[in-house]
Amino acid sequence: MSHPLLLRAALGSAGLAACLVLLSEVAKAADTSNIDTRPIYVIRNATPPNFAGTMTIPIKPDRYLDNWERARRDDRRDPALQHLIAGARELMPDQQVYYVQAAVPKLIHWRSDATEWGQHDYWASAAETLQHGYGDDEDRAIVKMQALLALGFSPRNLYLTMGKDKVGGPETVLVVRQSQVYYVLDDTDGPPYPTSRRPEFTPMLTFGYGGFWIHGYPHIARAQPTPRTAVASAASASAAQ
Repeated sequence: MSHPLLLRAALGSAGLAACLVLLSEVAKAADTSNIDTRPIYVIRNATPPNFAGTMTIPIKPDRYLDNWERARRDDRRDPALQHLIAGARELMPDQQVYYVQAAVPKLIHWRSDATEWGQHDYWASAAETLQHGYGDDEDRAIVKMQALLALGFSPRNLYLTMGKDKVGGPETVLVVRQSQVYYVLDDTDGPPYPTSRRPEFTPMLTFGYGGFWIHGYPHIARAQPTPRTAVASAASASAAQ
């Protein structure tokens, strides 16, 4: 759905501030009154989702916590979810990812939160979405997440990521980590793709069973010219005139 990404990062120390530059889109859209940016405890051994050329820092996005609680609700035994994954039980894990990515858009038709729930931004649980048969990008990503959990995927390898696509605009996707490679399950029936092959997708905020992270890019300082280099450059420019 087309909603603002209300984000701000807490750079816990000068060291982090020096190595991370926040996305300009995030800064422009930030509403700091809605997010507690104090660092939070992250489950031991949780893997920060440093994909698509980004680095992450943990935050506590209060605005979205109620939504996330519904998203992470354990619906693995829901009959409709079990029916969804029935054809994938005997497949290999990578095949299961492809299966779920293709199956969910066919079963869950796109509809906005305002139309379906009468709210601007409501993340339905997987059971709610399956019961209604309609949902937006967040809802369909949540169904995919619960489907893979029901197929035996570790929750540590599943991430719900809000980001921005240069073509499609704001989008929430499911990201799956397999053998240290991150695959994006976007809001289409197209095949999953590794983040390295889709540079037009910019991750902004990620929710996981091990914590919450905001994405930023490493800062590379430009070398300042030495006095000798500056003099040589000036001489070359003068000679060229």
